[in-house]
Amino acid sequence: MIPRVVLILVFALVMNAGFAMLQLSLLRRRQPYSKAIARGVIIWSSLMSAFFILQVFEPEAWKGFLRRWFYFPMAVEMIWNVLLLEVLLLILILATLILHRSRPVNPSAPLDKASLTRRKFIYLTAYAAAPVTAVGLGVHGTLTQFDLRVNHLDIPIPNLPPELDGLTIAHVSDLHSGIFCGPRRLKIISDASNDLKADLVAITGDIVNRSIEEFPDAVAAMLAIESRYGSYLCEGNHDIIPGHNVIANACAKHNLPMLKYACLPVMMRGCRLLLAGIPWVDADMVTSPIVSSLFPARQKGDVRILLAHHPHLFDHAESTDLVLSGHTHGGQIMFGPVGLGPLFFRYWSGLYHRNNTTMVVSNGCGDWFPCRIGAPAEVGLLRLTTAPAQV
Repeated sequence: MIPRVVLILVFALVMNAGFAMLQLSLLRRRQPYSKAIARGVIIWSSLMSAFFILQVFEPEAWKGFLRRWFYFPMAVEMIWNVLLLEVLLLILILATLILHRSRPVNPSAPLDKASLTRRKFIYLTAYAAAPVTAVGLGVHGTLTQFDLRVNHLDIPIPNLPPELDGLTIAHVSDLHSGIFCGPRRLKIISDASNDLKADLVAITGDIVNRSIEEFPDAVAAMLAIESRYGSYLCEGNHDIIPGHNVIANACAKHNLPMLKYACLPVMMRGCRLLLAGIPWVDADMVTSPIVSSLFPARQKGDVRILLAHHPHLFDHAESTDLVLSGHTHGGQIMFGPVGLGPLFFRYWSGLYHRNNTTMVVSNGCGDWFPCRIGAPAEVGLLRLTTAPAQV
């Protein structure tokens, strides 16, 4: 079986080669041939392919160097290959089909000033639109890579015991320790979390980006976060890339419990906080009875909290009081209510309520994709408050 990484690599290289060939074909067909533009298209596609190869096979010893000196070009490459190239290639294919029967311009005709009508100028500058967009988003991602907000939320819990009224939870999600979230950014996250002085810390998955070599930086940040009642984790989709239970076992060695089909009672202020977690690997097979079975029979004053990386598990969490999720990065690129969030997820950022259950979906504080628009990186300070139970 061909490794998945090889398939992804071949796919990206073919896409960039196809982009270059279609661009040159359209240029020759509709305008006098310009060698400068042709060279630009070829150089751009080659650079995007080269940086993609570098990122796929990034040697661990190079990661710090790349993060410090090549963050911007790596960000541009990621934005180009992941966000723009597929859509652009479809547009070029459609344009090629539409123009297939039209009479081509003589490719040997000189490209002089007289031939540069407004229409032709717009046509030629359109070749730079997508690369300029990628560069612009890369600049934005590079300039905002250390931005982090604190999202203060009051969480209504039906029949919350008075002793737990005002209890605070620091919600940290999607660290993605790796090429786009290194030690400097992780320290900003841990410092901001400590400033909250929360009673408890919930870390809802994606500790690393894709390898166990990224774990030391992540665990240093997690251990630096202080709280009265400890830190508790659940598994994210990126945490299973290094292998089954690899990250979970590494966390356990540092007394950071990653809850996988497990419930951990935490006694605080004379009451019982029940923390349960769902592993990512079985997220698609979880049902309401499975979630309910994680918790012991409810006693007076119990508060049930489910850590579930994917927010769609909210649909099966009616037996819980609070669900903490991440995964969506707040939609990553949002323009008000429009963007990638509602395109891919039912729940993508902030507070959601259904009957007696509340869910918080964190925007996350790290990144695997180096650009956020309208979905700022965040850590959450959740304050439990009393709410009347609904019938």
